[in-house]
Amino acid sequence: MTAIATAALLTGCASSGSSTPTVSNPYSATGSSTLGEVQVNTMRVFGDSYSDPDYTSYLGSINWSEQLQASGLVSENLNYAIAGARASSGEVRSFDQQIDTALSGTAIADGDLTVVYLGHNDIGRTGSPDNLVNSSADYLTGINELIAAGAADENRRIFVTQIHDWSRNPGVADSTASQVTTWNTMIAGIANTHKNVIAVDMYTAFERIFTTPETYGFANVTTADSSRSSIDALYTDSTHFGSLGQKVITRVYQHYLTRGWDWANSVSAGTDSAAQLNADIDDGTLVLSSSFGNTTGQSLQYGFRLLPMGVKDTNALSQSSAQTSQVFRPFSEQTAFSQSTPSGLALDFGLGTSDKPGDARIGVALLQYQQATDLTSAQEHQSRQYTSSALSAYLHQPLAGGMFSAQVSHLKLDFTNQSQDDLVNLNLTNENTGDTWSMVNKLRYPMRSGGLSITPWVSLTGQTHNLDAAQFSSLYTSDVKYSSSRMNELLSGLGVDIQSSPIFLDRGAKVQFGGSLNHISSLYRDAITVSMEESNTAGFVQSEVFQSEKINATLLSLQANVLLNKQVRISATYGAKLQDVKDTSSLAVLAHFSY
Repeated sequence: MTAIATAALLTGCASSGSSTPTVSNPYSATGSSTLGEVQVNTMRVFGDSYSDPDYTSYLGSINWSEQLQASGLVSENLNYAIAGARASSGEVRSFDQQIDTALSGTAIADGDLTVVYLGHNDIGRTGSPDNLVNSSADYLTGINELIAAGAADENRRIFVTQIHDWSRNPGVADSTASQVTTWNTMIAGIANTHKNVIAVDMYTAFERIFTTPETYGFANVTTADSSRSSIDALYTDSTHFGSLGQKVITRVYQHYLTRGWDWANSVSAGTDSAAQLNADIDDGTLVLSSSFGNTTGQSLQYGFRLLPMGVKDTNALSQSSAQTSQVFRPFSEQTAFSQSTPSGLALDFGLGTSDKPGDARIGVALLQYQQATDLTSAQEHQSRQYTSSALSAYLHQPLAGGMFSAQVSHLKLDFTNQSQDDLVNLNLTNENTGDTWSMVNKLRYPMRSGGLSITPWVSLTGQTHNLDAAQFSSLYTSDVKYSSSRMNELLSGLGVDIQSSPIFLDRGAKVQFGGSLNHISSLYRDAITVSMEESNTAGFVQSEVFQSEKINATLLSLQANVLLNKQVRISATYGAKLQDVKDTSSLAVLAHFSY
């Protein structure tokens, strides 16, 4: 048995989470999928008293836009909302006048967010006399003007907000409920027909509160109570939410900043599993004749054999022969999928004849991996875990003094997504599936120089990823049906691996050094189109296009292994992405004890 103790671990972000660049989000500060990494450059707000900071301050309530800025999600908050504003034109404080003021200032740029939250005053306390005809037309005119100004360009978004059931407000007539539906349907239609215009469903979040208020920490959702509107009452007066209601509004907007992005990031999740699969097959089938202190290769046996995959020899240090050089993998100690048992098996066949075995091998491997990604932020907790079950066929063939390897693999992905928010007191679990096809071609030229084994290599990898459509329950909105386009990518690799012969120390101890320098780049990566249909607005499908991040990474890794005796081995590994050494450098020192 083997126990591994971490003697020291000093690391940046290189060893945490996925190593594969995610799809881009216009509001991503680092490329992370975590809400805490979202950074809107400038948020422009158009609205009424629900969004006007001066009016919410007058009521003694917090303001959702100021909360977003205070949380660090928004750098600059340009709020043009005015209490009493309508979407219909003709007033100083109306939507069109707010737009004129905004467009006379700083131009809309990449990473900016535009939020439109109107409709309460267009319906009014007793209903719109023309059933919102003029208001709807002027609302669409305003949205088109913002689109023309660049608010919905590739790296920008417009949030058009569907209001809560205004008829439930203490000071509003019940008869206005039908006009709320009319208004929200109009907004959904605009989002459905305009790229990068997103309908924000504020209706469902508050319907849940109205239905079971105690579940969400509310004791009063029917009458105004300003003294408790920051504790457990929804209304601070007859027509406005208090601070607790404003917090719910904040959470809903936060949700929409990352919802399509999170799904898009899952599309290419199989990339990391495929990389681990390819490495494990190499380690388990190509490096068959390595042993500590043996500096010459030995012939691989002819015929079938059953090989465990995903396990490493912890009693010896790997020594590569000229024909079976192991590729040194950066961050391997820290980023390998955690396995307490072999991750799979390979049925391996050595080619040649029994009298004259060769180094060529073919085989089929079955493997399984698990990986978890934590997407925690200060506002909510999300995590994603997936299991990949892989079937792979491989070939290792000596070629012109080198070794050519080819692998074709299919990975079936099973995702479990968990989300939690203490404010709305909900815990949800959603499951979905997907798959990845991967084909890897790699050519190595192992050679020896003195006490060093040097292996330059080149690789070409083609992959295609797919997520099956699935319906997710949401913390804040009605159920959402997600679907997305297939994502194809082509990656190239170039590198050199170096490993020393063992250096013998006193009392039988041995030390060995290794290193790797490689460059991985994407020759092509598809953008991902994510389509979302909320059950509350069935038939209205919103789509967002997410550009896949280009891969251009140069990785340096160094390793030292010390074998003190048959029971104790100490390894130290350093790795860094040279384009960002400060944030990606990682140092791990591990002690391995066998007993």
